Amino acid sequence: MRNLTDSPTQLLIADDRVVICGSANLNDRSQIGDHDSEIAVVLEDSTPVDSYMNGQPWRATKFAASLRRQIFRKHLGLLKPQNMERPDANFEPIGVPNEYDWGSREDLAVADPLSDEFLNSWNVRAKVNTDAFAKVFHPVPYDGVRNWKQYDDFYERFFHEDDKDKQHKKPSLYKWGHVVAEDFSPGEQGVREVKEILSTIKGTLVEMPLLFLKEEDIAQEGLGLNAFTEEVYT
Repeated sequence: MRNLTDSPTQLLIADDRVVICGSANLNDRSQIGDHDSEIAVVLEDSTPVDSYMNGQPWRATKFAASLRRQIFRKHLGLLKPQNMERPDANFEPIGVPNEYDWGSREDLAVADPLSDEFLNSWNVRAKVNTDAFAKVFHPVPYDGVRNWKQYDDFYERFFHEDDKDKQHKKPSLYKWGHVVAEDFSPGEQGVREVKEILSTIKGTLVEMPLLFLKEEDIAQEGLGLNAFTEEVYT
């Protein structure tokens, strides 16, 4: 039997009305009954909430809508900070219902997940975060790296993915996840520049790098890519 603690919980919220939360993935191992053992709960709240969907009035339910909005706000960096000197119901352990700030500016920003305004804010936030990380840390994959020459200039010159050939490679300039310092001024001025860029990051959204190594035929180079990865990146 599969240990249900060894993988992240899967969550599906349908139409701001129904929540399915459990261990099953959308693959044969999870969905065919004689493979992995899975468990899930289906939550259908009977408390209605007036909302919007694609610009039209929509009757959602309280639990599903508030959960989806709270998650979207987390991704967008729209959660209000908690004040430890002013505890509320959200500080309490399981058994005390959480409070949700219906009608707040942050709530209304994510109320309609199909509106053009929401889609624009989602995409802009993902791009701002992605570009900030790229400027400071030079992570890959990144859409600005579309061929091996750009890969060398953007990443390989600063970081080495392995140390199998130490005799022919210079030492890495930086450790993974460290600031690429040569892109910034020296001393305290550089620290301020890094902090200014990092301050533009909010939430957890980043773009999926669909254009990474787009100009290279990496499938032909024999990198052992599976069918999905080959389709996405070539």
